Amino acid sequence: MTDIEEKIIDIGHEIFRGYGVDDSTAQILSILNFEPNEISMEELAQRTGYSLASISLKIKNIEHFWGIKRIHKPGSRKTYLHMEKNLLDAFAIQIRNGFETELDIAKEKITPLIEEYGEHANTEEQKIKLQTYENYLLEINKFEELIHHIYDRIDHLKKKQI
Repeated sequence: MTDIEEKIIDIGHEIFRGYGVDDSTAQILSILNFEPNEISMEELAQRTGYSLASISLKIKNIEHFWGIKRIHKPGSRKTYLHMEKNLLDAFAIQIRNGFETELDIAKEKITPLIEEYGEHANTEEQKIKLQTYENYLLEINKFEELIHHIYDRIDHLKKKQI
């Protein structure tokens, strides 16, 4: 790896630390982000200095949110990894896999509980709590509207790239 490549990986590490992940996860994400091809988990372990077991555990915890795909090549027992490189698609994946999960759970499970709680909220404290729950649901609905607006903007920007 050249000096410039190492500096780019270091910058990526700093960027991913900004997302609140630990150092080892930031290093893994940086390497995957700037590696143009898929990379074997063994090579990733070698480049980071972490054990294969540690790499495997970290990937298991982050692959869904960060758009990392596991690839198995015919005739090879190795697992290869590839991270989405298109920032617009990567951002959409993060929204879909992170925030939409909260939205779905909140709308599906909290809404009926709020309705049930509202029937039994008699004290001032219970009414204040009910208001807090209802406000959360209102914010969730606004957030869902924002997410759909973001998806529309992403689609618009992607069409301009073509």
